[in-house]
This record gives sequence, structure tokens and C-alpha cells, in this order.
Amino acid sequence: MAKRIVNVPLQGGKFAPNPQFQDALKGLGLDPSAVAQRVQEALKKYSGLPISKVELEVDESTKQYAVLVKLAPIGDLLLRLLGKDAGAHDAAKETIGDIGMEKIVQIAVAKYPELKSRSLKAAVKQVLSTCKAMGITVDGKSPAEVVRAVDEGAYDEIIKKAEAELAP
Repeated sequence: MAKRIVNVPLQGGKFAPNPQFQDALKGLGLDPSAVAQRVQEALKKYSGLPISKVELEVDESTKQYAVLVKLAPIGDLLLRLLGKDAGAHDAAKETIGDIGMEKIVQIAVAKYPELKSRSLKAAVKQVLSTCKAMGITVDGKSPAEVVRAVDEGAYDEIIKKAEAELAP
């Protein structure tokens, strides 16, 4: 049950199949056009977010494969949404921008497979803690206030809706 990792060629964060990639897939007994379609579908989930790497994890014995999309770190995702280059120098005194809770949940959903969170709610709280460290407010409130609101269930509806999208 040997697994092999094949790097998917990207150009500007978009899937860019090349002859070497197609030859590698053929050598593994996979249909390049079917793989390309599945990669495109996987990338649609991450539209608007910076993708750092895409890999195929191929089980050589069964010819089954999984598309693994690796995103930039949470801080980079937040900065990209704000159009900033860096976080606040002193996050306790300085604010660099404001993000809506829907975007926080979107980032948590996108990063969930990579995070060690037990639930989406915990992943949302991780993103909020990054906001706090970078000087980013959420819906005009401090991230600490929003974490307390998440704990009290104020955002359960948004989180449950996102969890439904996560389910296979």
C-alpha cells in the first residue's frame, strides 16, 4: 500500500497542467483529464484565497487518489483579505482593519483540514486569536469579545451552516 505524492503544477495560484504532470499521471495509471477535472473542483472551494501548494496523494496499489490543497498561513490569508502587507506593530494599541465574521468562518473552513482543531468552532477561535495578535477587529469588535460571543453561542447559526458544507 505505497502512497506517492505528486505535486500539481500551479501558475499564479491556478491549475496549470503541463506535459510532465500528465506523463506522471499516466505512469501511475491515472486518467489525466479526470484528475484535472477533480483538481479544478477542489480548487473552486478555495476561490479568492491564496493557495500555496496542491498535491495528489496516490495509492499506487488501488489507483485511488486524494487532492490535497495547502493554503497560506492564517495570518497571510487575513492580510490578503485586508489588502495589507503586515500586521500591527503593537496589536494592543493599533488596528489595521476590520473583517466580517463570515470571512473568519470561511478561513476556518478552508484551513480546517490543516488545523488540529476538534471542531469548526475551535478552528474559528484559532482564526480569531490570529486576528487579535495582528490587530484586526471583527465586525467592529475586538477579537476577544468575539471569542466570548462564540463561546456563548452568538455565532452558532453561521458555524453550523459552515459545518454542513464541510460534511462529505
